[in-house]
Amino acid sequence: MKGGFFDFKRVRRRFRSPLATGAGTVDAVDRVLLRCQSETGVGYGEIAPWPGFPSETIDQAIEVMRSAQGNFSHLCSTVQASRSALPCLAAALSSCEHWSAIAAYDGALPCAGLVALSGDDAAAKIAAGFQTLKIKISAETKETSIREIFSLFAGQVRLDANGSLDLTTARTWAAFARSEKRVEFLEQPLPVGHPGYASLGQDKIALDESFLTPAGSDWPGLVVIKPLLAGDWTELRAWRQHRRCPVVYSSCFETAIGRQAALWLASLDAEVGTVGFDTLGRFEHDARDRHPAGPIARGVADFDWDAFWREIS
Repeated sequence: MKGGFFDFKRVRRRFRSPLATGAGTVDAVDRVLLRCQSETGVGYGEIAPWPGFPSETIDQAIEVMRSAQGNFSHLCSTVQASRSALPCLAAALSSCEHWSAIAAYDGALPCAGLVALSGDDAAAKIAAGFQTLKIKISAETKETSIREIFSLFAGQVRLDANGSLDLTTARTWAAFARSEKRVEFLEQPLPVGHPGYASLGQDKIALDESFLTPAGSDWPGLVVIKPLLAGDWTELRAWRQHRRCPVVYSSCFETAIGRQAALWLASLDAEVGTVGFDTLGRFEHDARDRHPAGPIARGVADFDWDAFWREIS
């Protein structure tokens, strides 16, 4: 999609309950939805930075778009020249470029259920049919809490620390993960840049906040890819052709536009596995989610994306 023009809309989404992340508690997120039009058609993308990840901010992305003054070619050239500093914008433009295929995507991918140990989250997810659970843990979490969940179902468990552990506690949890076949991996046990990763080892350790785009990444183990943060998708797919280690595709609490695009991208990976997109229903009702929730993450074909755009105030 070259030539043409573009428009964008900024939206704020408030969580029904504050969400705990490695960067602190999040009450709301801002998203920018992008609409591009050229002689090749209309495309949509979403700019969706997430706390704790070293991407551009919403305000920085908007400044770049305003400087392009609606000229789509100008915007593409600017992002191409600075794509390492603008991974969210680069991903949004990739979505615009492939939108005709994205809009037609109606596939289905197995999805892990996102669980907090407090309350009845685990029981509800198991009853809904999830075969994999992603459990948020902290330095205060006890192994007995995870074993209780083992007693409830026969599926797999992913443990996500969001960078909240010290090295001693991380080693304890890493040993637990390696001793339990049903623990798929321990995600981001230490803060970003912590030197302890060198001694922790890669077996059953996954990087999330410590991995943004393939550029400069030298972690040989499993990584979590958030498509809307991962930069240019052509570069990402080329990297995947050469790096055959497992990856997990995950949401960053995007709207329906970003979710449709991210699921399409994940579906192109021959080793996609179980994705992490159990993020629906967590916001105050704002009509920004349009996909069905549940243990299968599905695309929505034959959806009127132009009407969706018009409805956004």
